Order: sequence, then C-alpha cells, then structure tokens
Amino acid sequence: MSVVLAAERLKLEIARRGWSYADLARAARVSPATITTATAGRPISPSTLRKIALAVSASAPVSGVDEILPAFPGGRG
Repeated sequence: MSVVLAAERLKLEIARRGWSYADLARAARVSPATITTATAGRPISPSTLRKIALAVSASAPVSGVDEILPAFPGGRG
C-alpha cells in the first residue's frame, strides 16, 4: 500500500520552515530521494508519510513567512 501527498502543500510547508529538501530529509530521517519522490507527487509508504508529517509538525514555520509566500489554494491550516 502507498499514499500520495499533496505535493504542492508539502513544498509550501518546506518553504514555510525555510528548509531545503535535504533539511526535511534529515529531520524526517529519510533519504533526500524520498523527499524528491514525495514532492513530485509520486507514491510513498505510509511509514514514510508518518515520518514526514512528524518532522513538519515538530518545526514551526518561520515567523512572518506567510506574509511573503504565495497563498496555497487549499489553505494553510
């Protein structure tokens, strides 16, 4: 079984934290290639989804960044 993330939303969350894909990979303890896969909208495993979600939720966005990033069509919250 695999899942597909909302790739554009993941990219936005990476940007909101001032991270590179490598930064997220380190925080989630997955390979940079896995982050590239997820941000390309390709399937990842549920365990990888969990790791990415935990890493993103453990780090707050950079203060004030929402004022300068474009809006995400599905909302940010």
